[in-house]
Amino acid sequence: MERLQHLFENPQEVTGSDLSQLAQIVDEHPYFQAARSLYLKCLKLENSPQYNRELQKTAAITTDRSVLFDFITSPEFIQDDTSKSIKQNQLNSIKVDAELVRAKSENLDETGAYSKVNDPELFKKKENKVDEQPLDFSRNDVYSFSEWLKLTSLEPVEKTSATQESEININEELRKKKMARIDRFLADKPKIKPAKGKVEFVDIEIENPAAPLMTETLAGVYMAQKNYAKAIKSYEILILQHPEKSSFFADQIQKIKDLQSNS
Repeated sequence: MERLQHLFENPQEVTGSDLSQLAQIVDEHPYFQAARSLYLKCLKLENSPQYNRELQKTAAITTDRSVLFDFITSPEFIQDDTSKSIKQNQLNSIKVDAELVRAKSENLDETGAYSKVNDPELFKKKENKVDEQPLDFSRNDVYSFSEWLKLTSLEPVEKTSATQESEININEELRKKKMARIDRFLADKPKIKPAKGKVEFVDIEIENPAAPLMTETLAGVYMAQKNYAKAIKSYEILILQHPEKSSFFADQIQKIKDLQSNS
């Protein structure tokens, strides 16, 4: 519990080793927002395929989804990939003795090798999975996030009286600490003077409302949810917007068509 209390006050210190403990807390207290936020952050750090599903669950029980969107697109949530790059460089720097690998390969048991080749599981058609990678949303992807959540149809988690009482106690303690921080911030914050003069509003007309909203993230959302028609249309718009990446978008369109033919 001390570790959890420390993480609630210092969420930037959450690591993969905290995943199991956070999962247990969320399972026992599904409406505990602070724990869910840390759990989401931990899943994202671990690039877990459960992230998208848990994000949907969190959205289903969140009153104001704009707050959730601000959280998952905040600099504190989106970690720098430097640590991942360092780990990858360390793996790439490991030297392998080619002769040792060759010798071990030659000593393979023929019967065992034969049985592996004849394993029927190896020849089963692999399912096309496009929604396991955690979806990345940026500050400009409000529309993409909303479209993705429209496809969410999760049943609310039923609360028990014991769960509610426990969550109230924990949330009350956190609320007091947050209010104390807010009071200190307001006391130290300089007053903002209102702007003088008349503020003019300019109406901007958009000829094609769909095009400015189109992003690779939105296309990825459609693809992940198997809305292939919209995904193809999205990539076609992106080809017009970014001709320098047309070959990549064309490959994505072909991948979608392959998925359609195999489904």
